[in-house]
Amino acid sequence: MVYIINVIKIDNSSYPLNKENYYDKVSSKKQIVIGHSFTDDMTHYIGWKTRYNGKYKKNSSFTIDVDGKIYQHYNPKYYSDFLNIEGVDEGVIGVTLINKGWLMKNMKTNMFFDYLNRPVLNIDVVNKKWRGHNYWSPYSKEQIESLTKLCRYLSKNYGVELQTLGHNTKTNGVYDYNGIVFRSNYMKEYTDLSPAFDFVEFKNKLKKK
Repeated sequence: MVYIINVIKIDNSSYPLNKENYYDKVSSKKQIVIGHSFTDDMTHYIGWKTRYNGKYKKNSSFTIDVDGKIYQHYNPKYYSDFLNIEGVDEGVIGVTLINKGWLMKNMKTNMFFDYLNRPVLNIDVVNKKWRGHNYWSPYSKEQIESLTKLCRYLSKNYGVELQTLGHNTKTNGVYDYNGIVFRSNYMKEYTDLSPAFDFVEFKNKLKKK
């Protein structure tokens, strides 16, 4: 089923998760936390469904594809181990953007490869040194647009403040922040979201009525 609220379309039937993949307990929400998939398609969802004999819980309520389509995997009133931080995940709504993340470059061929050494073709690679990597897969404008709409919808319905830190670096006060953050705000080990994301544009879009 695809349901439409105002101008946002959410597909909640194409990629559902089972109750074994999240905690079937209603919790109040404080943050929307955004990460990415390290894939260029929905194959991360298959991993969520099959790991730990189908009981893998480190997933998100939503995925946004590169074309801007929004998929809901389970009701965001519940929660998962998206950050894998006890006492924090209960108050989090997780959102995953389809994105391969950091890339490697073969200097002889000038070809790019993902972390599994698979070739990456036909994308405008972002070159910026950050957290031990130099090359990054781009996020699409459609993703930023859909992410903005989704955050507005979740803010209105779940009480998360419509504000964001506006950057991807580790922040000591992130645990107490009420709003929209990124996985990389929590730990230096996380590389999502990457420097390829336009944090300024996203922050400005959230401010617009």
